[in-house]
Amino acid sequence: MTETTLSETSALKAGKNNERKPSGIGRWTGIIVFASVALPILAAYIVFYTGAGMPSGTVNQGELLIPAQQVGELELLDRSGNPIELASEDPKWRFLIIGDQSCVEECEKLLYTTRQVHIRLSEKASRVERLLITGGSLEEPLHSDLAARYPLLRYATADQKQLDHWLAESNHAQLPRPSVLLVDQNGFAMMVYGSQHSGNQVLKDIKRLLKYSYEK
Repeated sequence: MTETTLSETSALKAGKNNERKPSGIGRWTGIIVFASVALPILAAYIVFYTGAGMPSGTVNQGELLIPAQQVGELELLDRSGNPIELASEDPKWRFLIIGDQSCVEECEKLLYTTRQVHIRLSEKASRVERLLITGGSLEEPLHSDLAARYPLLRYATADQKQLDHWLAESNHAQLPRPSVLLVDQNGFAMMVYGSQHSGNQVLKDIKRLLKYSYEK
């Protein structure tokens, strides 16, 4: 009887030890499963923000900014000269309309296009905002006129040399004025539009991006 009890006790202890010590095969299986999930996400992140391995035929209507640029590195000022720190504001998708102080013709066209896109987003419009960025403050008559026609538009100024330096290492180092930069919820400028892009093209891109991104 004693021998039987000891044998059973030893067997139970051995079983518990086996439960506590997974085999090498089990550990490798866990690592492989984790890698199969994590690596595609990491690869997608690298491709999206650096353009590495990006195929020539993409579904986006705008032009990718490669690599994506963190807008928090730009010194933006409001009309009172106070800093605008987008990184500390609510996460939103943002259209930055890069224009000049006169903002006529093509600049006005981009203001109108982005406004119509914003309106057509309907219930998702609250996740997007628009900023007009110029090298200096707009003259008061022009600002009053634009404010009346584009009530949700924000205004900012940025040193144009700093802006050029910010884009110097990207594929849009010679960004024409005016242009529109689309900034994601994490503050990365990642798409470029010009007056040659239609409102439908811009709308198609932003709708897709809103669909596949979480509201923060």
